[in-house]
Amino acid sequence: MTAGDPTDAATEGKRVQLQPAAVARPGTPAWDGYFPASLPLDWQLAYLGHFRSRVFVPGVLGADGALSAPFGDWDDAVPLNLRVTVSWPADVPAEAGTAALARLAATLGERLEGVAFEPGAAVEAAVAGLRGAGLQRLQATGPGESVGLPGVDEAIWYPQLHAGEGPGFWRLRPAGDPDPADWRVLVEAVAGCSPAGAVPVFLEASPGVLDGVRTIAKLLGKH
Repeated sequence: MTAGDPTDAATEGKRVQLQPAAVARPGTPAWDGYFPASLPLDWQLAYLGHFRSRVFVPGVLGADGALSAPFGDWDDAVPLNLRVTVSWPADVPAEAGTAALARLAATLGERLEGVAFEPGAAVEAAVAGLRGAGLQRLQATGPGESVGLPGVDEAIWYPQLHAGEGPGFWRLRPAGDPDPADWRVLVEAVAGCSPAGAVPVFLEASPGVLDGVRTIAKLLGKH
């Protein structure tokens, strides 16, 4: 299975440009180990924002429409330069999810960049709800598609639905603790089944690996 057709007429003549970014997983060793030990949880995104411009935050929307705040108050936690994408789980109804995202958008404004629909989510109803709520500016992607790739425990491709410039993005959970050779294999595999254009790759790994992965992508002509 591939995530898209690189020879599609809309992207012909372009190349794949992989853009490594982080998945926020507070409470996990890979995520927490990146930050200074004395740094409070509610300062983590501000710290990340000094070095990165986007982050994927899963586990925010609840089935009952509840909106969690893993880093404390959203307005205080997210710096002005950081763009947040949140996931929409399959068990979240369109009405409840729309109401929750409307509250989050009212708090974050342009800092809330997008929403990614997980496999099984009722995408059509949810997208219609977002448009009805005036949230059509959000980059909507999905539903997520599981893709088999070497060196990963999980690879999900989220195709672009609307409001985005690229064809979609990846969320990857690498297997084990990859070394540079492993990352090269992974970058080549991701690039090989990605549509042409700018493709964010959100990694469930320490944010500290992102510069190295970006360098590998550049050396391979995939950035």
